[in-house]
Formats: sequence, structure tokens, C-alpha cells
Amino acid sequence: MRKKIIIGSILIIMIGLFIGFNIAKNQAKPASTAAIKTVKLTPKEITSTVMTPGTLSFSEEQFIYEEEEKGKLKGIAVKEGEKVKAGTPLLTYENKELELEEQQQALAAESSTLKLEQLQKRLSELDEKKAGGSDANAKSERDQLQLELKAAELEQKQAEISQEKVKAQIEDLTVHSKIDGTVISIEQEAGAGGPEDRQPIIHIGHEKKMIVRGLISEYDAIKIKKKQKVKVTSDVIRGKSWQGVVKKVGAVPVQTAAETTSSDQTVQYPVEVEIKGKKPEAKPGFKMIMEIETDKRQAQTIPETAVKKETDGQYVYVVRKNVLKKVKVVIGETTGHDLEVTKGVKAEDQIIAHPTDDMYDGMEVNAE
Repeated sequence: MRKKIIIGSILIIMIGLFIGFNIAKNQAKPASTAAIKTVKLTPKEITSTVMTPGTLSFSEEQFIYEEEEKGKLKGIAVKEGEKVKAGTPLLTYENKELELEEQQQALAAESSTLKLEQLQKRLSELDEKKAGGSDANAKSERDQLQLELKAAELEQKQAEISQEKVKAQIEDLTVHSKIDGTVISIEQEAGAGGPEDRQPIIHIGHEKKMIVRGLISEYDAIKIKKKQKVKVTSDVIRGKSWQGVVKKVGAVPVQTAAETTSSDQTVQYPVEVEIKGKKPEAKPGFKMIMEIETDKRQAQTIPETAVKKETDGQYVYVVRKNVLKKVKVVIGETTGHDLEVTKGVKAEDQIIAHPTDDMYDGMEVNAE
């Protein structure tokens, strides 16, 4: 009986040790038995963009500034909000000196005409005398009159040229619109001032054509081309966007005041984007954000959660025969929550979707 009790106790102890060993084993390697989610490279369209701020402007606009050299402002022929065509008179200057000069040139032209007529008359009379044989000195006198006649003809041409010049200056006293558009503003009291602080008397803009002007780096200037698609947004008008295309990329950089005094120059090029379709509910001068689409292609991607960032690079864990392999990858563009992988993994590789901190190279796992 005692022998049976001893044998039974030994069996119970052995069973307990076996159960305890398995429990400890399971607790020591939770990842080896738990199913871990994996992903593979997924083809996805990648769009590369360049973002830069800009200012909303009219595609075509004209600023009329006061020109003191033309004289005193006589009157403005248009009103704010008025539609104008190219060639529409906008304002007129008054110049007393030009008016007097016009009168003087008219008198000079009239005087030269009279002088010319008198010389022609004298030549006719001389020809009559010569025909009658009454004047032996008619030839020498005729030669002299012909010289005077040529001089008078030149004088008359000079007077006509002077008249045309004054006429053009007087016509220039009326300033015309160079574009079709709308009169945006009129500042009749705007002074001439200096080049930096003077205000335009009249501002005309083409309201149906809007553009966004901005600056891009020399690196981005290589990638941005005419007719590329652009998404335009505004921090002021949230939740809305407008479509556009690149209209112009400057061929020469813009030089700022800071660049002239600094040896470390930042090179920037001007860019213009034309708004297509519906126009923004914004006024010229509003700050906008341009997202320029520079490239669109198919790429191999994985979720951003699959990538572990470390000091020496970026890694993923690949499952090979239920064993983790730590693989360094090269990441390209980002699209949403996915990352382009340009190097490191293959299409058939099973990649851990959500690697944890306790995973390591060579760890046994049970992958889905």
C-alpha cells in the first residue's frame, strides 16, 4: 500500500513538472505561438508634390501712377467697378506749356508755308520775264531763288515734324487702358512720392483670370514644368481647394535685398500658377498654398507602421520559415499612410505589419 502511495506521488510530481514546464515555455515565447499579421509589397500610385506659398493676383493688371512731368491731373474718365476695354481713356493731364508750344508750332508752320508760296510766286514771275527777254540777269536770280526755295521746303518739313511731335505729346496727356478688365480702385489723391511708397491712381484687373505668384528653390525649379497640375488652398478659407496649372517658371532667379549684403545667397525662382475652373472667394493679395504635382508613377509600398526607425536607418521584419529576419530598407516617397520601398525587400516577402519593441532578428514567430 505504501509502495502504491509513493508511486502515485511520483507520478503526480512528474505531471506537475511537465505542466509547469509548458506554461513557463509559453510565457517565455508569447510571439512564437501568437499569430502575427504580415503584409506584402503593394503596387500603388505615388504622386510627388512641391508645396510653396504664394499670393493671389490678377492674371492681367495695369497700375496707373501719377506722372508729374506730364502736367496737372485734369480729370478721371472712369469709375470704380466699371468695365473697360483696351484703348479706353482713363485719365487726362493738363499742360499749359504744351498748349503754348502747339500754338507756336502752328504759327511757325503757317509762316514757312507763306514763305514757300512767296518764293514760288517770285520764281513764276521770273520765268515770265525770261520768256519776254526783258531781264538779262534772270538766270543768276533764278538760281538764288531756287536755293531759297529748297531751304524753305526744308524749313516747312521741320515745322511739320515739330508739329507732329507736339501733337503726340498732347495725345499722350490722355492715358488709355492697355487691357480688358475692371476698374478695381481709384485713388485721386494719390501722390507721386518715391518709387517704393507711391500709390496708383487707377488699378485695373482682369477678374476672370486669376493667378498665384510664388517662389521656389533652385532644386524645385528643376522639377517644376509648365502645365503641371496644381492644387491651391488657403488657410483663411478652410476646407476648400481650387485647381490650377503651372503657367510660368522664371528663367532667372529673384534677387532680394538680403542677398546683396550676404555671401550666403538663397537662390529662388518665380513661379506663376493659373487658376482653372471656379475662382477662389478671395481677393487679390490673399496668401495661398500651392501643391504642385511634379511626378505620378506606380511604386511598391508598405504601411508606415511596418517600418522601424533606428539611428542607422530604417528596418522591417521579414518572416522566413517562421523566423524573423531584420532587413534594412530604403524609403522613397510618402503617400497617405503608406511608404514607397525602393530597396531591401522583394514582392514575395512577408513583412510584419506592426513590429513590437521586443522583436529581434532570429526570433521564432507564427505569422498569418
